[in-house]
Amino acid sequence: MRNKKLKLSLLTVLPAILFWLAWPPRDLFFMSFVAFVPLFMLEKETKGIKYGAWLIYLSLLLWNAAISWWVWNAEATSSVVMMTANAALMYLPWLGYRKAKKTLSQSRAFLVFISLWLAYEYLHLNWQITWPWFTLGNIFAKHNEVVQWYEITGTMGGSLWVLMANTLIYSTLNQDLKGGKWIKPALVIIIPMVISIPFYFMAYEDATIDPNSEHETLLVQPNVDPYLKFDESTKMSNLKKMLAMTEKKVTPNTQFVILPETAVVEYIDEDHPFQYESIQILGKFVKDHPQIHLVTGISTYNFYDKGEAIAESARKTESGLYYESYNTALMINGKGEIETYHKSKLVPGAEKMPYPFLFSFLEYFALDFGGITGSLGTDPFPTVFGAEDKPDLAPLICYESVFPGHVAQFTRQGAEILLVITNDGWWKDTDGYKQHMYYGCLRAIENRREVLRSANTGITCRINALGQVQERTEWWEPTVLKVNALQHTKLTFYSQYGDYIGRLASFIGVFFALGMFVKGRSKIGNI
Repeated sequence: MRNKKLKLSLLTVLPAILFWLAWPPRDLFFMSFVAFVPLFMLEKETKGIKYGAWLIYLSLLLWNAAISWWVWNAEATSSVVMMTANAALMYLPWLGYRKAKKTLSQSRAFLVFISLWLAYEYLHLNWQITWPWFTLGNIFAKHNEVVQWYEITGTMGGSLWVLMANTLIYSTLNQDLKGGKWIKPALVIIIPMVISIPFYFMAYEDATIDPNSEHETLLVQPNVDPYLKFDESTKMSNLKKMLAMTEKKVTPNTQFVILPETAVVEYIDEDHPFQYESIQILGKFVKDHPQIHLVTGISTYNFYDKGEAIAESARKTESGLYYESYNTALMINGKGEIETYHKSKLVPGAEKMPYPFLFSFLEYFALDFGGITGSLGTDPFPTVFGAEDKPDLAPLICYESVFPGHVAQFTRQGAEILLVITNDGWWKDTDGYKQHMYYGCLRAIENRREVLRSANTGITCRINALGQVQERTEWWEPTVLKVNALQHTKLTFYSQYGDYIGRLASFIGVFFALGMFVKGRSKIGNI
């Protein structure tokens, strides 16, 4: 009995350890190919045991804690709610697998598990309670030389790779290893790595084909404490310091200046932007350097016109007028022309209360990320910033860069360079900002676009179209990074078709779930 308890304890804890070792910023990505194996063993060992399902849930919860514990630094209570809820959602594919084993063959039960897991990941990309941080394909973000084929499959192709390897290895361990049974799982692991090589060289040739397409860009990392940046007494002084830092690096060849998320913290009315000191300061800077297009994060609002349909996220003034509040990317040029994009993928609990008719009671647990509180408005479609004769820009705001399909939409709209303006200091010097930066490497590969990151705190860098981090800053290093960015126009297969793996897996998963339900009901009817 004692040995049994020890075995169950090890199988419960081991997946979290293996995934922690595999996940960026660590380097042992290959651990992911066996990380699910202890969970499959745990599922088998707990079959028919009271509270056995809770051990699987506990294992998933430990995995959540191992990878995303750093959210605790932003808000302890809400981070616990997030991790416990996500572990419960992760359990559903395991529940489907356990049910499938009762009525289907082992191989089909594995297919049910794989399709349901991919459907779980796809759900996290598309519903309001979004948390795609745990997409398995993210594991290869730091060592992306093995997944250059993401330009075809996207990150969910990596998830499928991890799931197939784990199911094959587990299945092989339950068989006689004589007769070369180990060859199939070995090939499933090795072949994608080999396939990555020609993709790398083809992309390398495309990425270096036009050396004249370089565009001098200044990426600003001011390192303003995110919990203090909204202080009324420093709003203007912080902005002036950023521009003073930038001024020292400007040359006649500078084409873009990129400031981070909410670099401008003055709350701006979009209908009358130039009545605000912040916009006047930015306007003067680009007027003094008319060759520059400046992009910055900013907090804005906009009133509804009379008769206009009012969204669920709208706010009401004391006088009865309705308006929307936004986390905004703004571009301004030397002519005083302004373009805006409103962040579309909002952080659940921090920028948006998901499904408020169901979860309004959870507002007490909202994450404290400073600035404007309450649900924000969004843009229904991606907006690409056109910069005259310069490359068109995708103004991704922080969390949006974790959504592969969302980024691909910007590319389809004509974006030639991907910007990520972010504020990664909420979690202090932890894995959080490092993971966020590495995930940007996957967006570069999927779309074969360069990614330029401007982080208030975190890592500011240029990532080339091969997913390689080029020039970069360090944590808590106030600086202006000068880079020569390359523009690209060719659309990849993934850019055109998005998360088709997730769509197909969701269809298969629902099909199997309905089939098992009907089969179960028919058995009950025959009793």
